[in-house]
Amino acid sequence: MEQEKLLNNLAERTRQESENDMGDIEQFLTFKIEGEFFGLQLLHVHEILKPVLITRLPNVSDYILGVINLRGEIIPIVDLKKRFHSNDSTINPISRIIVVMLNEKRCGILVDEVKQVVKIHKDFISYTVDDLSLNYSKMVESVSRHDNNLILNLDFNQIVDFISFNK
Repeated sequence: MEQEKLLNNLAERTRQESENDMGDIEQFLTFKIEGEFFGLQLLHVHEILKPVLITRLPNVSDYILGVINLRGEIIPIVDLKKRFHSNDSTINPISRIIVVMLNEKRCGILVDEVKQVVKIHKDFISYTVDDLSLNYSKMVESVSRHDNNLILNLDFNQIVDFISFNK
């Protein structure tokens, strides 16, 4: 009887500690563009799609690939590789479209490869300053490390502002 009380007490403390720790953990969907690892906070991700037929649009910026029809909703597709590296993306079997929510509207982001969802403790996330020498440094909110890979975590608000401003 005494052991049972101790085990229940220990289980309750462990549950409370894990609930407290979850507030200090952020989840990111990681993906690759040109061999670099990027992350996007998971709460902004609506779904991940295999590439489908993209209808080109005239007179739009070169990093906007066009639109797709997703269950009756027309969604613009943005090529982050073109924006970041000025190279056109080639769609291959492991390419994916990450659909994100954009002020009640959806937008797709074409990436070379989706890797995984990672949980990173806030202590292991380093927030950046604007003086990075990358041509996309304003969109990088923080840097973290997972499995010996450096992950550039994108600032969702900057991406939304960038896409909205440049439409």
